[in-house]
Amino acid sequence: MIGRFNFPATKGPPMKKLLALLALTASACTGTVEPPAPTPTDPLALEPVPQGQGFQFITQETEVPQGVERQDCYFFKVGEIAAANGLPSDEPINLHRVQISQREGSHHMNIYRVRTLLELDPANGLFQPNSNGVGPCFNSANWADWPLLANTQQKGTLDWTYPEGVANVIQPDEWLMVQTHYVNATTQKTPQDFGKVWVNFWVMPKEQVKHELGTIFATKQSIRICTKNPKPTFEGICQISSKVPVQVIGANGHFHSRGKEFRIYAWDGMSYQRPAETERFYTSLTWDDPPMERSPELNRTLQPGAGIWYTCSYEWLPPPVGCQALDAFDQKKNETAENKLDCCYTFGPQVDQNEHCNAFVYYYPKQDDVNCY
Repeated sequence: MIGRFNFPATKGPPMKKLLALLALTASACTGTVEPPAPTPTDPLALEPVPQGQGFQFITQETEVPQGVERQDCYFFKVGEIAAANGLPSDEPINLHRVQISQREGSHHMNIYRVRTLLELDPANGLFQPNSNGVGPCFNSANWADWPLLANTQQKGTLDWTYPEGVANVIQPDEWLMVQTHYVNATTQKTPQDFGKVWVNFWVMPKEQVKHELGTIFATKQSIRICTKNPKPTFEGICQISSKVPVQVIGANGHFHSRGKEFRIYAWDGMSYQRPAETERFYTSLTWDDPPMERSPELNRTLQPGAGIWYTCSYEWLPPPVGCQALDAFDQKKNETAENKLDCCYTFGPQVDQNEHCNAFVYYYPKQDDVNCY
């Protein structure tokens, strides 16, 4: 028997009712526009995880008409969805393999472990859709201290099994948040006008766990790409306060269409200068389909007290939304003085008018003291 969590199209039903849908193979979507007709076999659909070996989460059909950016946040409680798939409801989930598949047009898909609750709260609904930069699911301050669990920005399917004995240990009383971002604007398109994501969580027995996986989600929010400084590079660092060496086994970088090159280096934790090129273990030259480096190909040792150094390089381009929109955002978000406005792309969620500089890193053994600057 297999089980899956096929997320319903309507928002707000209690978790028990949602979990009753686990055995269904599909769920209906409501709305004024019908999603694409189902095919006998969706080429991107993942086979459900056999019961007792993990669980599957499927988002609803997300309508993304031309000119719209859609960022949706889904919540579920680990113990409840685990129990519905034949796993103990009161024991940790030892995540050892993750599969993520998404339709074309996805800007990113991130999964976070819920911590401090601000405006983004599962009590406000298990499904919280937002559009065009408006709403709590677009405001990164709402998940500033939520640890990353998994992510992908690549088209198609990611299938990653961690090294032997390594697991991301999730407690049964934890909430997880799945965040999908689809874009159908000028610089990125959603060809079918509907997005959808499938996620498979595979677990390993607790007696096989030797190392707990740790993650880093770092953002450089001081970025400014302007007409008077059209080709800037910004840099950030993260130090892992560990008394033992750690192994970096996964990495990817994220920026928008002005992004030209993203680099991540091994850093000794002390130097004030960018590490030598021999220390670089990640490079991305493609903003809309950045590579995801992962084990077994990526297995970089960081010495005790070391960390990562990352850089984001950009080239200013005329904004599809016009300079007036960029200046208005700069004034509202950053309180930039009128005489300092310069048609600048600044940190923000929307693809056509904002930029990002985000680093995602996976390593083991997990450390509780990680600081990014």
